[in-house]
Amino acid sequence: MSYWFIIVMAVSTLLVLYLGWRLINPLQMARSRKITLWALLALLLFGHRLTWMLHRTNRYEMVACDSIDWVGFTFLGFVSILIVFMLARDIPSLFGAVASGLKRLFIRRSKRPYFIGPNHARRRFLLNASNGLFLAAALPMTGFGVYNARRKPSVLKNDFFVLDLPAGLDGFTIAQISDTHIGPTIRAGWARKVVDAVNSLAPDLIVHTGDMVDGAVDGLKTDVMPFGGLSAPHGVWFCTGNHEYYSGVFEWLSEARRLGFRPLVNEHALIDTGNGRLLLAGVTDLRAGRIVPGHASSPSKAMAGAPVHDVSVLLAHQPDSVYAASEAGFDIQLSGHTHGGQYFPYNYVIHLFQTFVRGAYMHDGTQLYVNMGTGYWGPPMRIGTVPEITLHTLRRA
Repeated sequence: MSYWFIIVMAVSTLLVLYLGWRLINPLQMARSRKITLWALLALLLFGHRLTWMLHRTNRYEMVACDSIDWVGFTFLGFVSILIVFMLARDIPSLFGAVASGLKRLFIRRSKRPYFIGPNHARRRFLLNASNGLFLAAALPMTGFGVYNARRKPSVLKNDFFVLDLPAGLDGFTIAQISDTHIGPTIRAGWARKVVDAVNSLAPDLIVHTGDMVDGAVDGLKTDVMPFGGLSAPHGVWFCTGNHEYYSGVFEWLSEARRLGFRPLVNEHALIDTGNGRLLLAGVTDLRAGRIVPGHASSPSKAMAGAPVHDVSVLLAHQPDSVYAASEAGFDIQLSGHTHGGQYFPYNYVIHLFQTFVRGAYMHDGTQLYVNMGTGYWGPPMRIGTVPEITLHTLRRA
């Protein structure tokens, strides 16, 4: 926690300094007003950390925390868009300034009287004008992003074509939700909306591929309660994500069972429909072993001792589990974790860090599907992605 605190505070400090320097300082207004804007900026970026000192033990602290979270996370989302626009302008200018400085060092400057220095008034005007344009773009983008993240999740349909699939499993449906992140800005009302949407699909099987929550059981027990209403003929299943390990994994595994989920922790279960046999397995998050040594993710362990089956499906929070899943012989892997990048421009940037971002892939004989996330993490925003419920259907190839 101490390392995370240091990182968060360092990033917040850099944001305050950069935005103050390039956004507030160039404004033509009294110094007292600039100081007020600097203080407001610092309050919005540092004040969010007040929730770490409150424990939501009573109604007043709950209301205070929720209000701070909504303001803080929304402002952070707005700033994260604005700062990309500003950096796109400032980084080339920085390189230009460095090149100009080097040029002055190595090239003798003319002393002729017609040499003209920089026009500071013009520079300030252009800087303020561009800042105004960036603000005018970032504000409506933030508003749309909040609306898009909070709306009813979209149902995306995906077909898995499987060789030699028995006729009895042709048309078998699996509803997948992932990354619901019940926590600071996602509460019971939203969870209930997701449950109603999933149940209306009448799937044969329901799975949750991790990151159900962001917080401890004591604080979120009421908000996850609607998930107990999920219902399917062949059960509701769950695998752990990285955020379960940040929030008390053993307590959440117990709570998941109480809600009617069947967690799969590096293990499998055989689902015999009477017309075909589906092997459903689940692994822990890829980084789980660093937090709980006995929970190191292992698709091979999940497959070990598997009975004869017609098709195998692995629940694995992180898409990169597919490398070990294909070696273990799984036909299908269902994942989440990436959020598809969640919002612009990070839905493009994420491709630099993740091989599998969203939708369907094939790796060495294993079909992979990456759900963009039913909820969101951090800023309550989605731009360029949608909150997703996936309805998978098994088909004979």
